[in-house]
Amino acid sequence: MPVVELKVDRNLVHSDFSGYKLTFDPVPVLQQELEYEAYTVQPSSNQFSLLHTELFAQHNHLVADPWMRHCSYFFNNRHQLVQCNYDIQTGNARAQRVVLTVDYSDQGDEELHRSGDYNYTIVFVSERFCVICDGMTSYHLVDTGDRSRTGVQDWERITRSPVNNNSGNRGFALFDARLDVLQERKQISLVAGHVARRDAVGPDQTHVYYMDLTWARWTHSPTNNEWSYNICQRLETTGSLHYCAFEPRADSLVIASNHDVQTPEERRAADEAAAARLNSPDDHDGQLENGGPPSYIWSQTDDNVLICFNVSSTASAEEFDVSASNTTVVVKHLDEVIVTEELYASVVDDLSAFKLAENGLELSLTKAEIQNWPRLLAQEKDDVPEEVHPIQAPPLTIPNLQDPVEECDLTSADEEIKMVRFNLTSGSITHTVFLGPPPLVLTTTLRPGFPAAFSTRQGVDASIWLQMYQPSRPDEWSVRHEGQLHAFGYVQASKVVRKFTVCSPDLDYVAICDPVRYLIIYFPSRSFADGLRRRNGPPVTLGKQNFITLDDDIEEILGITTANNVITILSNRELVRLQV
Repeated sequence: MPVVELKVDRNLVHSDFSGYKLTFDPVPVLQQELEYEAYTVQPSSNQFSLLHTELFAQHNHLVADPWMRHCSYFFNNRHQLVQCNYDIQTGNARAQRVVLTVDYSDQGDEELHRSGDYNYTIVFVSERFCVICDGMTSYHLVDTGDRSRTGVQDWERITRSPVNNNSGNRGFALFDARLDVLQERKQISLVAGHVARRDAVGPDQTHVYYMDLTWARWTHSPTNNEWSYNICQRLETTGSLHYCAFEPRADSLVIASNHDVQTPEERRAADEAAAARLNSPDDHDGQLENGGPPSYIWSQTDDNVLICFNVSSTASAEEFDVSASNTTVVVKHLDEVIVTEELYASVVDDLSAFKLAENGLELSLTKAEIQNWPRLLAQEKDDVPEEVHPIQAPPLTIPNLQDPVEECDLTSADEEIKMVRFNLTSGSITHTVFLGPPPLVLTTTLRPGFPAAFSTRQGVDASIWLQMYQPSRPDEWSVRHEGQLHAFGYVQASKVVRKFTVCSPDLDYVAICDPVRYLIIYFPSRSFADGLRRRNGPPVTLGKQNFITLDDDIEEILGITTANNVITILSNRELVRLQV
């Protein structure tokens, strides 16, 4: 399997960037009250896993139109899709208007959202089509018409399809959708996820939560003007879903997670193999039953010798009889002698003790003389090497107390994140990108019609990457370094309390949004710091940092979108625009 390397474009990296300077420049704020509160679904009492928490807590209820970045959408509590437009010519907000009302008369159960359902998710796939997942069981394909017109807009639903009736799941979130025209036919590819639960194989867990991904397609027939729906593939991962997007033409799906991505067949085969290993008798069990030589390890100190025998996990301490003389050791299991050996040197026969531990039967002997034994047994040919435990070195002192290690520098090796490309034709993973332990800094849409870009931490910077696809060579796949957010990788890693991290399409600014009231905007574009110069070097170049506190009546921040000169923020009752 090819491994794709993230190749940094050195022309985008500026090593002379010296950080951000806090400014208190006023930012114009436009506020609009909502006619009806924004609609949100909270997790139920049964949705307590990490995957559930991430799915609900990181959900952005405000969606930007990639073809009109100044236009955003959200659902209110009357299940109406509301359009929020910003006039870039006058710098004023236009009146909000309802463009679509979700009809529940055809949902089968004729019920609204109930406990356990997910939030609405929306993806715009072209200038006149969008896909809505209702958070329950269905996709809605909507014809929006010309969204740039200023008159009355009445969007029309073209078709509705169940995400996956055969799965029996209720509650789906749409992660990506893409429209392609192949052989003069429109094709819309869809991928949605549901957090499911299954029984665990190992003894340490009773059940496992995993993300069940459903890859499906709508195909348009020009003859009868109808859309047919079919499921292409299902994938699973027990890890967090950091990125999920189609490549151009949607022949492959690109997924980033900290656990393996598998098909259901691969997962079942792995579970069966794991169950077989657990149910198969251990080698040492057979040795005890057949009276063969037992397996053991040993270690020593100046005063003692510790011998650990591998025994059956079902054995109890009452089944063993251990005795030791000055020079021999005898171990019996159910009146059957499993070991009787002559030791290398004498031991104190009345100071021996044994116990049944997790790693086996432990026998402790006290040496008659303080010395180091070169081997355990008198007969060298029957002996096994001593297990030597490495000496723990004392902890190193901090070389510079003025510059200690920060919490954001500490990452777990178990959280290695991989980005994989799953190809539908081959039914397997064809490419892998190793992203390292730090999670992605952000994901964003830079240009309409292109796959979502993703950002990784590269040193102290954050690098923006975009998928590269060549139709003439579909077997080749890579990513291109698209831009650089100077010093933002370290800045974002140090912000513990954050809900959203977003950037503008032109990468002119990047913002970190807290769950309530606070927003920090970073402008990484380099500028000379009021003529400051290093004593022996070039002028100091700094970015700008702007800390913004919203009004007290702004409750929880539910969503955020960005355009090149405006940030739109959604709360329960208000819509706030920051003119940057």
